[in-house]
Amino acid sequence: MSEDYIPLRNLFSESLLRDFLLFFFLFLLVLSQLWDNIILLLFPLISFAFSMYFNLLHVNKWRTQFDDNHVIYNPFGSEKKHANRLFFCALFQLILLFWIGAESLYHPQLIDNYAFFFVLIFIFLYSFGYYWIFIDLGRYTKIEIIIHGIDLQEIENEKISLKNIENIISFLRLKKFKKISLISFLVFILINLINIITSFITITLNIPIGQIYLNLPGTGIENSQPISLSYFIFAVYILPPVITILSLRSVYQEINSINIEKLNSILSSSPRDIRIKVIENLKLLNKKIRDEIKIE
Repeated sequence: MSEDYIPLRNLFSESLLRDFLLFFFLFLLVLSQLWDNIILLLFPLISFAFSMYFNLLHVNKWRTQFDDNHVIYNPFGSEKKHANRLFFCALFQLILLFWIGAESLYHPQLIDNYAFFFVLIFIFLYSFGYYWIFIDLGRYTKIEIIIHGIDLQEIENEKISLKNIENIISFLRLKKFKKISLISFLVFILINLINIITSFITITLNIPIGQIYLNLPGTGIENSQPISLSYFIFAVYILPPVITILSLRSVYQEINSINIEKLNSILSSSPRDIRIKVIENLKLLNKKIRDEIKIE
């Protein structure tokens, strides 16, 4: 914590590097099919970028803590769960891309039968990843004071999420959690509903309503045709990530507004050395918290 700069190699863990290498390997397999358009390739890349961000937060959280830590700080909920869920969706998207690319090369005559369902499942996986991380956000999002110390193994296994409720000095209010979850759910449903309608019109009925044509690796073999997609596909790029960023920003702001009176109450009966550690650790976490805490 005394270092001004952290070497890049120290930011990564074994699990994070493993996820990166697995994704990179599958991505290279997809690229080896010689896709001439990156529209579909960007979807798993965006999901994976978010997964890596949460994974980096998770594996480096210890840098904001003392050795004998007494504070659980989860302003975004369980970063580990967010990372795993988005990583799963990103890998599934790559597998679908590799499959449709291989089908276009070896069974191009069947692409017309598969295209509609491929687009539905592909967009579903992309949008579901962002909805998935909000399902249990309220359970893990909090700042909690543990006077008797924290078992690091319990933190890793997330077995302490329901312990010491009386020591939680900041949490995501139920009203806000429901609001964020509802917005995320409605965006997820709306995207997939519009995707079903536009894909049915452009792919199944082949009616040109603002559509683009996407060549697969095997397009042209046995006179196979490209997949036709609606311009709505570009809105799908933007909506889930933007809604996720805005929602988590709102959660972050709320969690960092701690209950000073409750903090005073918790620390009043604690030994002086523990009070000092808790206060200093809280001040390290966030400038807003540092400005709010006036305890000596």
